[in-house]
Amino acid sequence: MILFTALKLPNRISKQISNIQRGVAGTRWSVIDNLHITTCYYGDVDFDVAESLDYELARYPLPSFEVQLEGSGHTGNSPPLTLWLGVKNNKYLYNLNQYCTSAAKRAGLVPEKLYYKPHVTLGFLSEKTPLERIISFEKRTSRFNSAPFLIDEMILYSSHRRLSKNSLYKLEASYPMVLS
Repeated sequence: MILFTALKLPNRISKQISNIQRGVAGTRWSVIDNLHITTCYYGDVDFDVAESLDYELARYPLPSFEVQLEGSGHTGNSPPLTLWLGVKNNKYLYNLNQYCTSAAKRAGLVPEKLYYKPHVTLGFLSEKTPLERIISFEKRTSRFNSAPFLIDEMILYSSHRRLSKNSLYKLEASYPMVLS
């Protein structure tokens, strides 16, 4: 099963985001329930390793912290692949990514060695999406700025792909955070 850990967004933030998810033809927008900030992607993991990962992630209490979303952009160049909202620089989020990466290594996984850039994926672009619509969207949302919100839980999700639809995310485990 494909696993990743993420931070679920509060409903009020998800609703604010859903109001800007428009205006780019050929985009498969992320559904409101799938909006999240990934803390670590683990890939395809067998059941025994998933149990070890769960143990390692739950091993130490994690501190809660605040996050704020700001700005927008896209991934991929030729062709562009996704639209996203950025996360204001936050040392706690980078520390959480390192914690998750270390937990994965202790569980016997080798997580992707990509530079961690926290974001919320808004939608997936098709090859037919006009570049001018992407540019227009980014201009319109470049000053997006949410109110700060509390992160008090991390979730281990499994991802199940569905043809021409959004992936189905299933909550596998939850890791409550200690108020700091």
